[in-house]
Parts: sequence; structure tokens; C-alpha cells
Amino acid sequence: MKIKFITFGCKVNAGEDQLYLSQLIEQGFLEAKDIDEADIVVINTCAVTEHAAKKSAQYIAKLRKSYPHLKIIVTGCLTEDDSINLKEYGADIIVTNGSKADIINHILNMTDGYIKAGTGSFAGGAVSFNTGVKTRAFFKIQDGCDAFCTYCIIPRLRGKPKSMKRQDVISGFKKLISSNYKEIVLVGIHIGLYGKDTNDNLTSLLKELVSIEGDFRIRLTSIEINEITDELLYLIKDSNKICPHLHIPLQSGSNKILKLMGRKYKKEDYINTINKARSIISDVTIGSDIIAGFPNENDDDFNESLNTLKLAGTEFYHAFPYSERKGTPACLMDNKVDIKIREERSKILRAQGDEMLLSLQKKSIGKTYKILSEKGNKGHSPNYMLIHYDKDVAPNQFINVLITEIKNGKLYGKVI
Repeated sequence: MKIKFITFGCKVNAGEDQLYLSQLIEQGFLEAKDIDEADIVVINTCAVTEHAAKKSAQYIAKLRKSYPHLKIIVTGCLTEDDSINLKEYGADIIVTNGSKADIINHILNMTDGYIKAGTGSFAGGAVSFNTGVKTRAFFKIQDGCDAFCTYCIIPRLRGKPKSMKRQDVISGFKKLISSNYKEIVLVGIHIGLYGKDTNDNLTSLLKELVSIEGDFRIRLTSIEINEITDELLYLIKDSNKICPHLHIPLQSGSNKILKLMGRKYKKEDYINTINKARSIISDVTIGSDIIAGFPNENDDDFNESLNTLKLAGTEFYHAFPYSERKGTPACLMDNKVDIKIREERSKILRAQGDEMLLSLQKKSIGKTYKILSEKGNKGHSPNYMLIHYDKDVAPNQFINVLITEIKNGKLYGKVI
């Protein structure tokens, strides 16, 4: 029996799919390289925005039309959206987020799972073997969120914060190392809330993880500004195993808009924390999510966002136009920004992001970085720069690369 996983949305979904595939291979399944050879397809959906939900639903319908005899199993956030009938789109089996902990049994027995978000147990774990020459494992250690930002429906779709128990994280982490994963990405819907439900915390967990023997590095996914402590920053500085890259959502650089969004910080907090991070960690880089055209955002508010990002020196921008999401308070707000203006502002943000990244790249010329090799003679530095190099190197090896030039917006170097 051949099975294929299709992942939409976040790295949490990607981590789940790595795990589920490895568990099914242990049960005798084979991984289908493409849809044409698959007997079963599992679609892990995203519904963070209306566009994402529509994209996932349309893919299911298209797959059903093209492959009428294919068994289609649908899971992920779209299964928690009551406004969409996934059976009508073509799903044979539906496994909600709340019943993901039992997804393997649902796949083996072809049964539906209808436990809604927040009522099920934690669904996560570490793959038990490397299914190929993989460099990176996405290890889900946290799920759920209770921030209730006015534009976000995730708390309803994912439920309250849930954490993997410390001992399970440690054992799973060691399993990944023994499976020859060199980079382990700790993922969660709100990873800074790790341990909120288990009387634990992320920094304490990281201290134990970096003490584990092995040739590996840890990368953190998105973490909120008010969850970045001095203790965490000094741990990153003092450890050679935690990547010096922090992805910190900003969403807006205007205090007026941040308040309307229900964000629990001000632009000054963002700038000050990043300045502190740079003063402690010499080679740290910063990434951010920024929403353009939130309701009531005028030109001055937007220019504030541009200025806040510049003052903070943010190098990696993930900028996108605001998208209404039914069921959120923001969807009911007045003074909507015209869609074309949202898109124009997103382009301006991305253009500024390109300039900031180019500045970072220029500063890197002449420096040597420890790169984790990937296919195609390229790899990422600890601080998340993609670097191309001059020699054929098998994937999943740590190598030293001297940066020599920038060509067409890409960094190039030589292996030393």
C-alpha cells in the first residue's frame, strides 16, 4: 500500500506529516513519490486565512475529480471549519485536529475522527528513522494558542495551548539525533507557550537539549517578542547548538494598529528587544511577519511599520496583505483598506526587506560560516542565510564556507 502526504500551511503540519509517514512505513506502507502511484493521500490542510482554506478545499475537489478511486484522508485546520463540508469536496476520511493523536489508527482502519480542537490529547512525536538523506527534522513540541489576536482564528481551530511532556521531548530529540538529523527545528503553533500547561518553559527545555551529546543544531520557529527573555538570549549566545536566528512576528509597526490587532506589546518593545538581542548575540539575524492593510491602517500607520522595521534592522521579511477571516473580530471592523492598497503596501514591504537582506549579505562577504549542506550544493548558515558553494558535497554534512560574492541576489562561497 502506497501513501502520499500533501502538506499545506505551517511547519507544524510539516512536522506532523514527517512523523505520520515514518509511523506508517513502520506499519508496512510505502511512500508514494507522486499522486499517480498512491493508493492513499493524506492532506494536512491550512485554514489560517480564507484564501488558505479555499486553496486546501479546491485541492481536495481537484484531486477527487482527477483520481476518483483514490482514498483521500483530510486532516488539519480545515476540518475544524464548520462552514465547509469536506465530504462534498471529496474526502473519504476526516480526522480533525482534536483526533490527530489517533490518526494512524484512523488511517489503518479507515474511520472518521470527529473530536474538535482542544478536546484531544497532544498529537506529536519524533520520527523513528530518516526516510532518506534528510538534513532537517521538524519536531512538534507544542500546539494550540490562547492569544486571541483579533485577526486570527487559530485558537478556535487548534484549541488551547498543549505541550509535549519534557521526557517525551528529550527521548524524541535523541531519536532524531540517532537517525542522523543534523538540524532539528522545534515547532509549535505558539512555541513560546511551551510548558504553560505542564509547569515547564522553553528556555529550561533548551538547556537540557543543548547538553545532549551529538553533532547537531537546533533552530527555533516563530517566537513572540514578549516571550524572549534575557535568559534565552544568553543561552543562544553561550551555546553553539542553537541557531542565532529569531523569527519574531511584528504584524504592525504602528501602536494604534497593534492595539486593534489585540497584540500585547508596542513597537518600542519590538525595537528594544531586538537591540538587546543584537548586543548579546553578535551574529543574530531577525525575521518578522508583517500584515499590510489591516482595518484602519492609513498611510502614516504604514510608514510607521516601515520605519519600525528599519530601526530594528530586521533582515528577513514575511510580508503579506491582510485577509479577512470569518469568525474573527477584525472581520467586523469598519474602515477596511482597499485590497489593491493592501497588495501595494505588501510589495513595498517586500522591497524594503530585499534591501535589508542585501545589506546583510554584503556584510557577510569575507566571513566563514558553518553550513549544513543540502541538495544542489547549497545550505543554510546558522543565522539562516542561504549560501551556494563551489564543490560537490553530499547532503547533511557540516562544512565551512568562505563567502566570496553576491550574484543576482544570492550568496556564493568556497568550501575551506
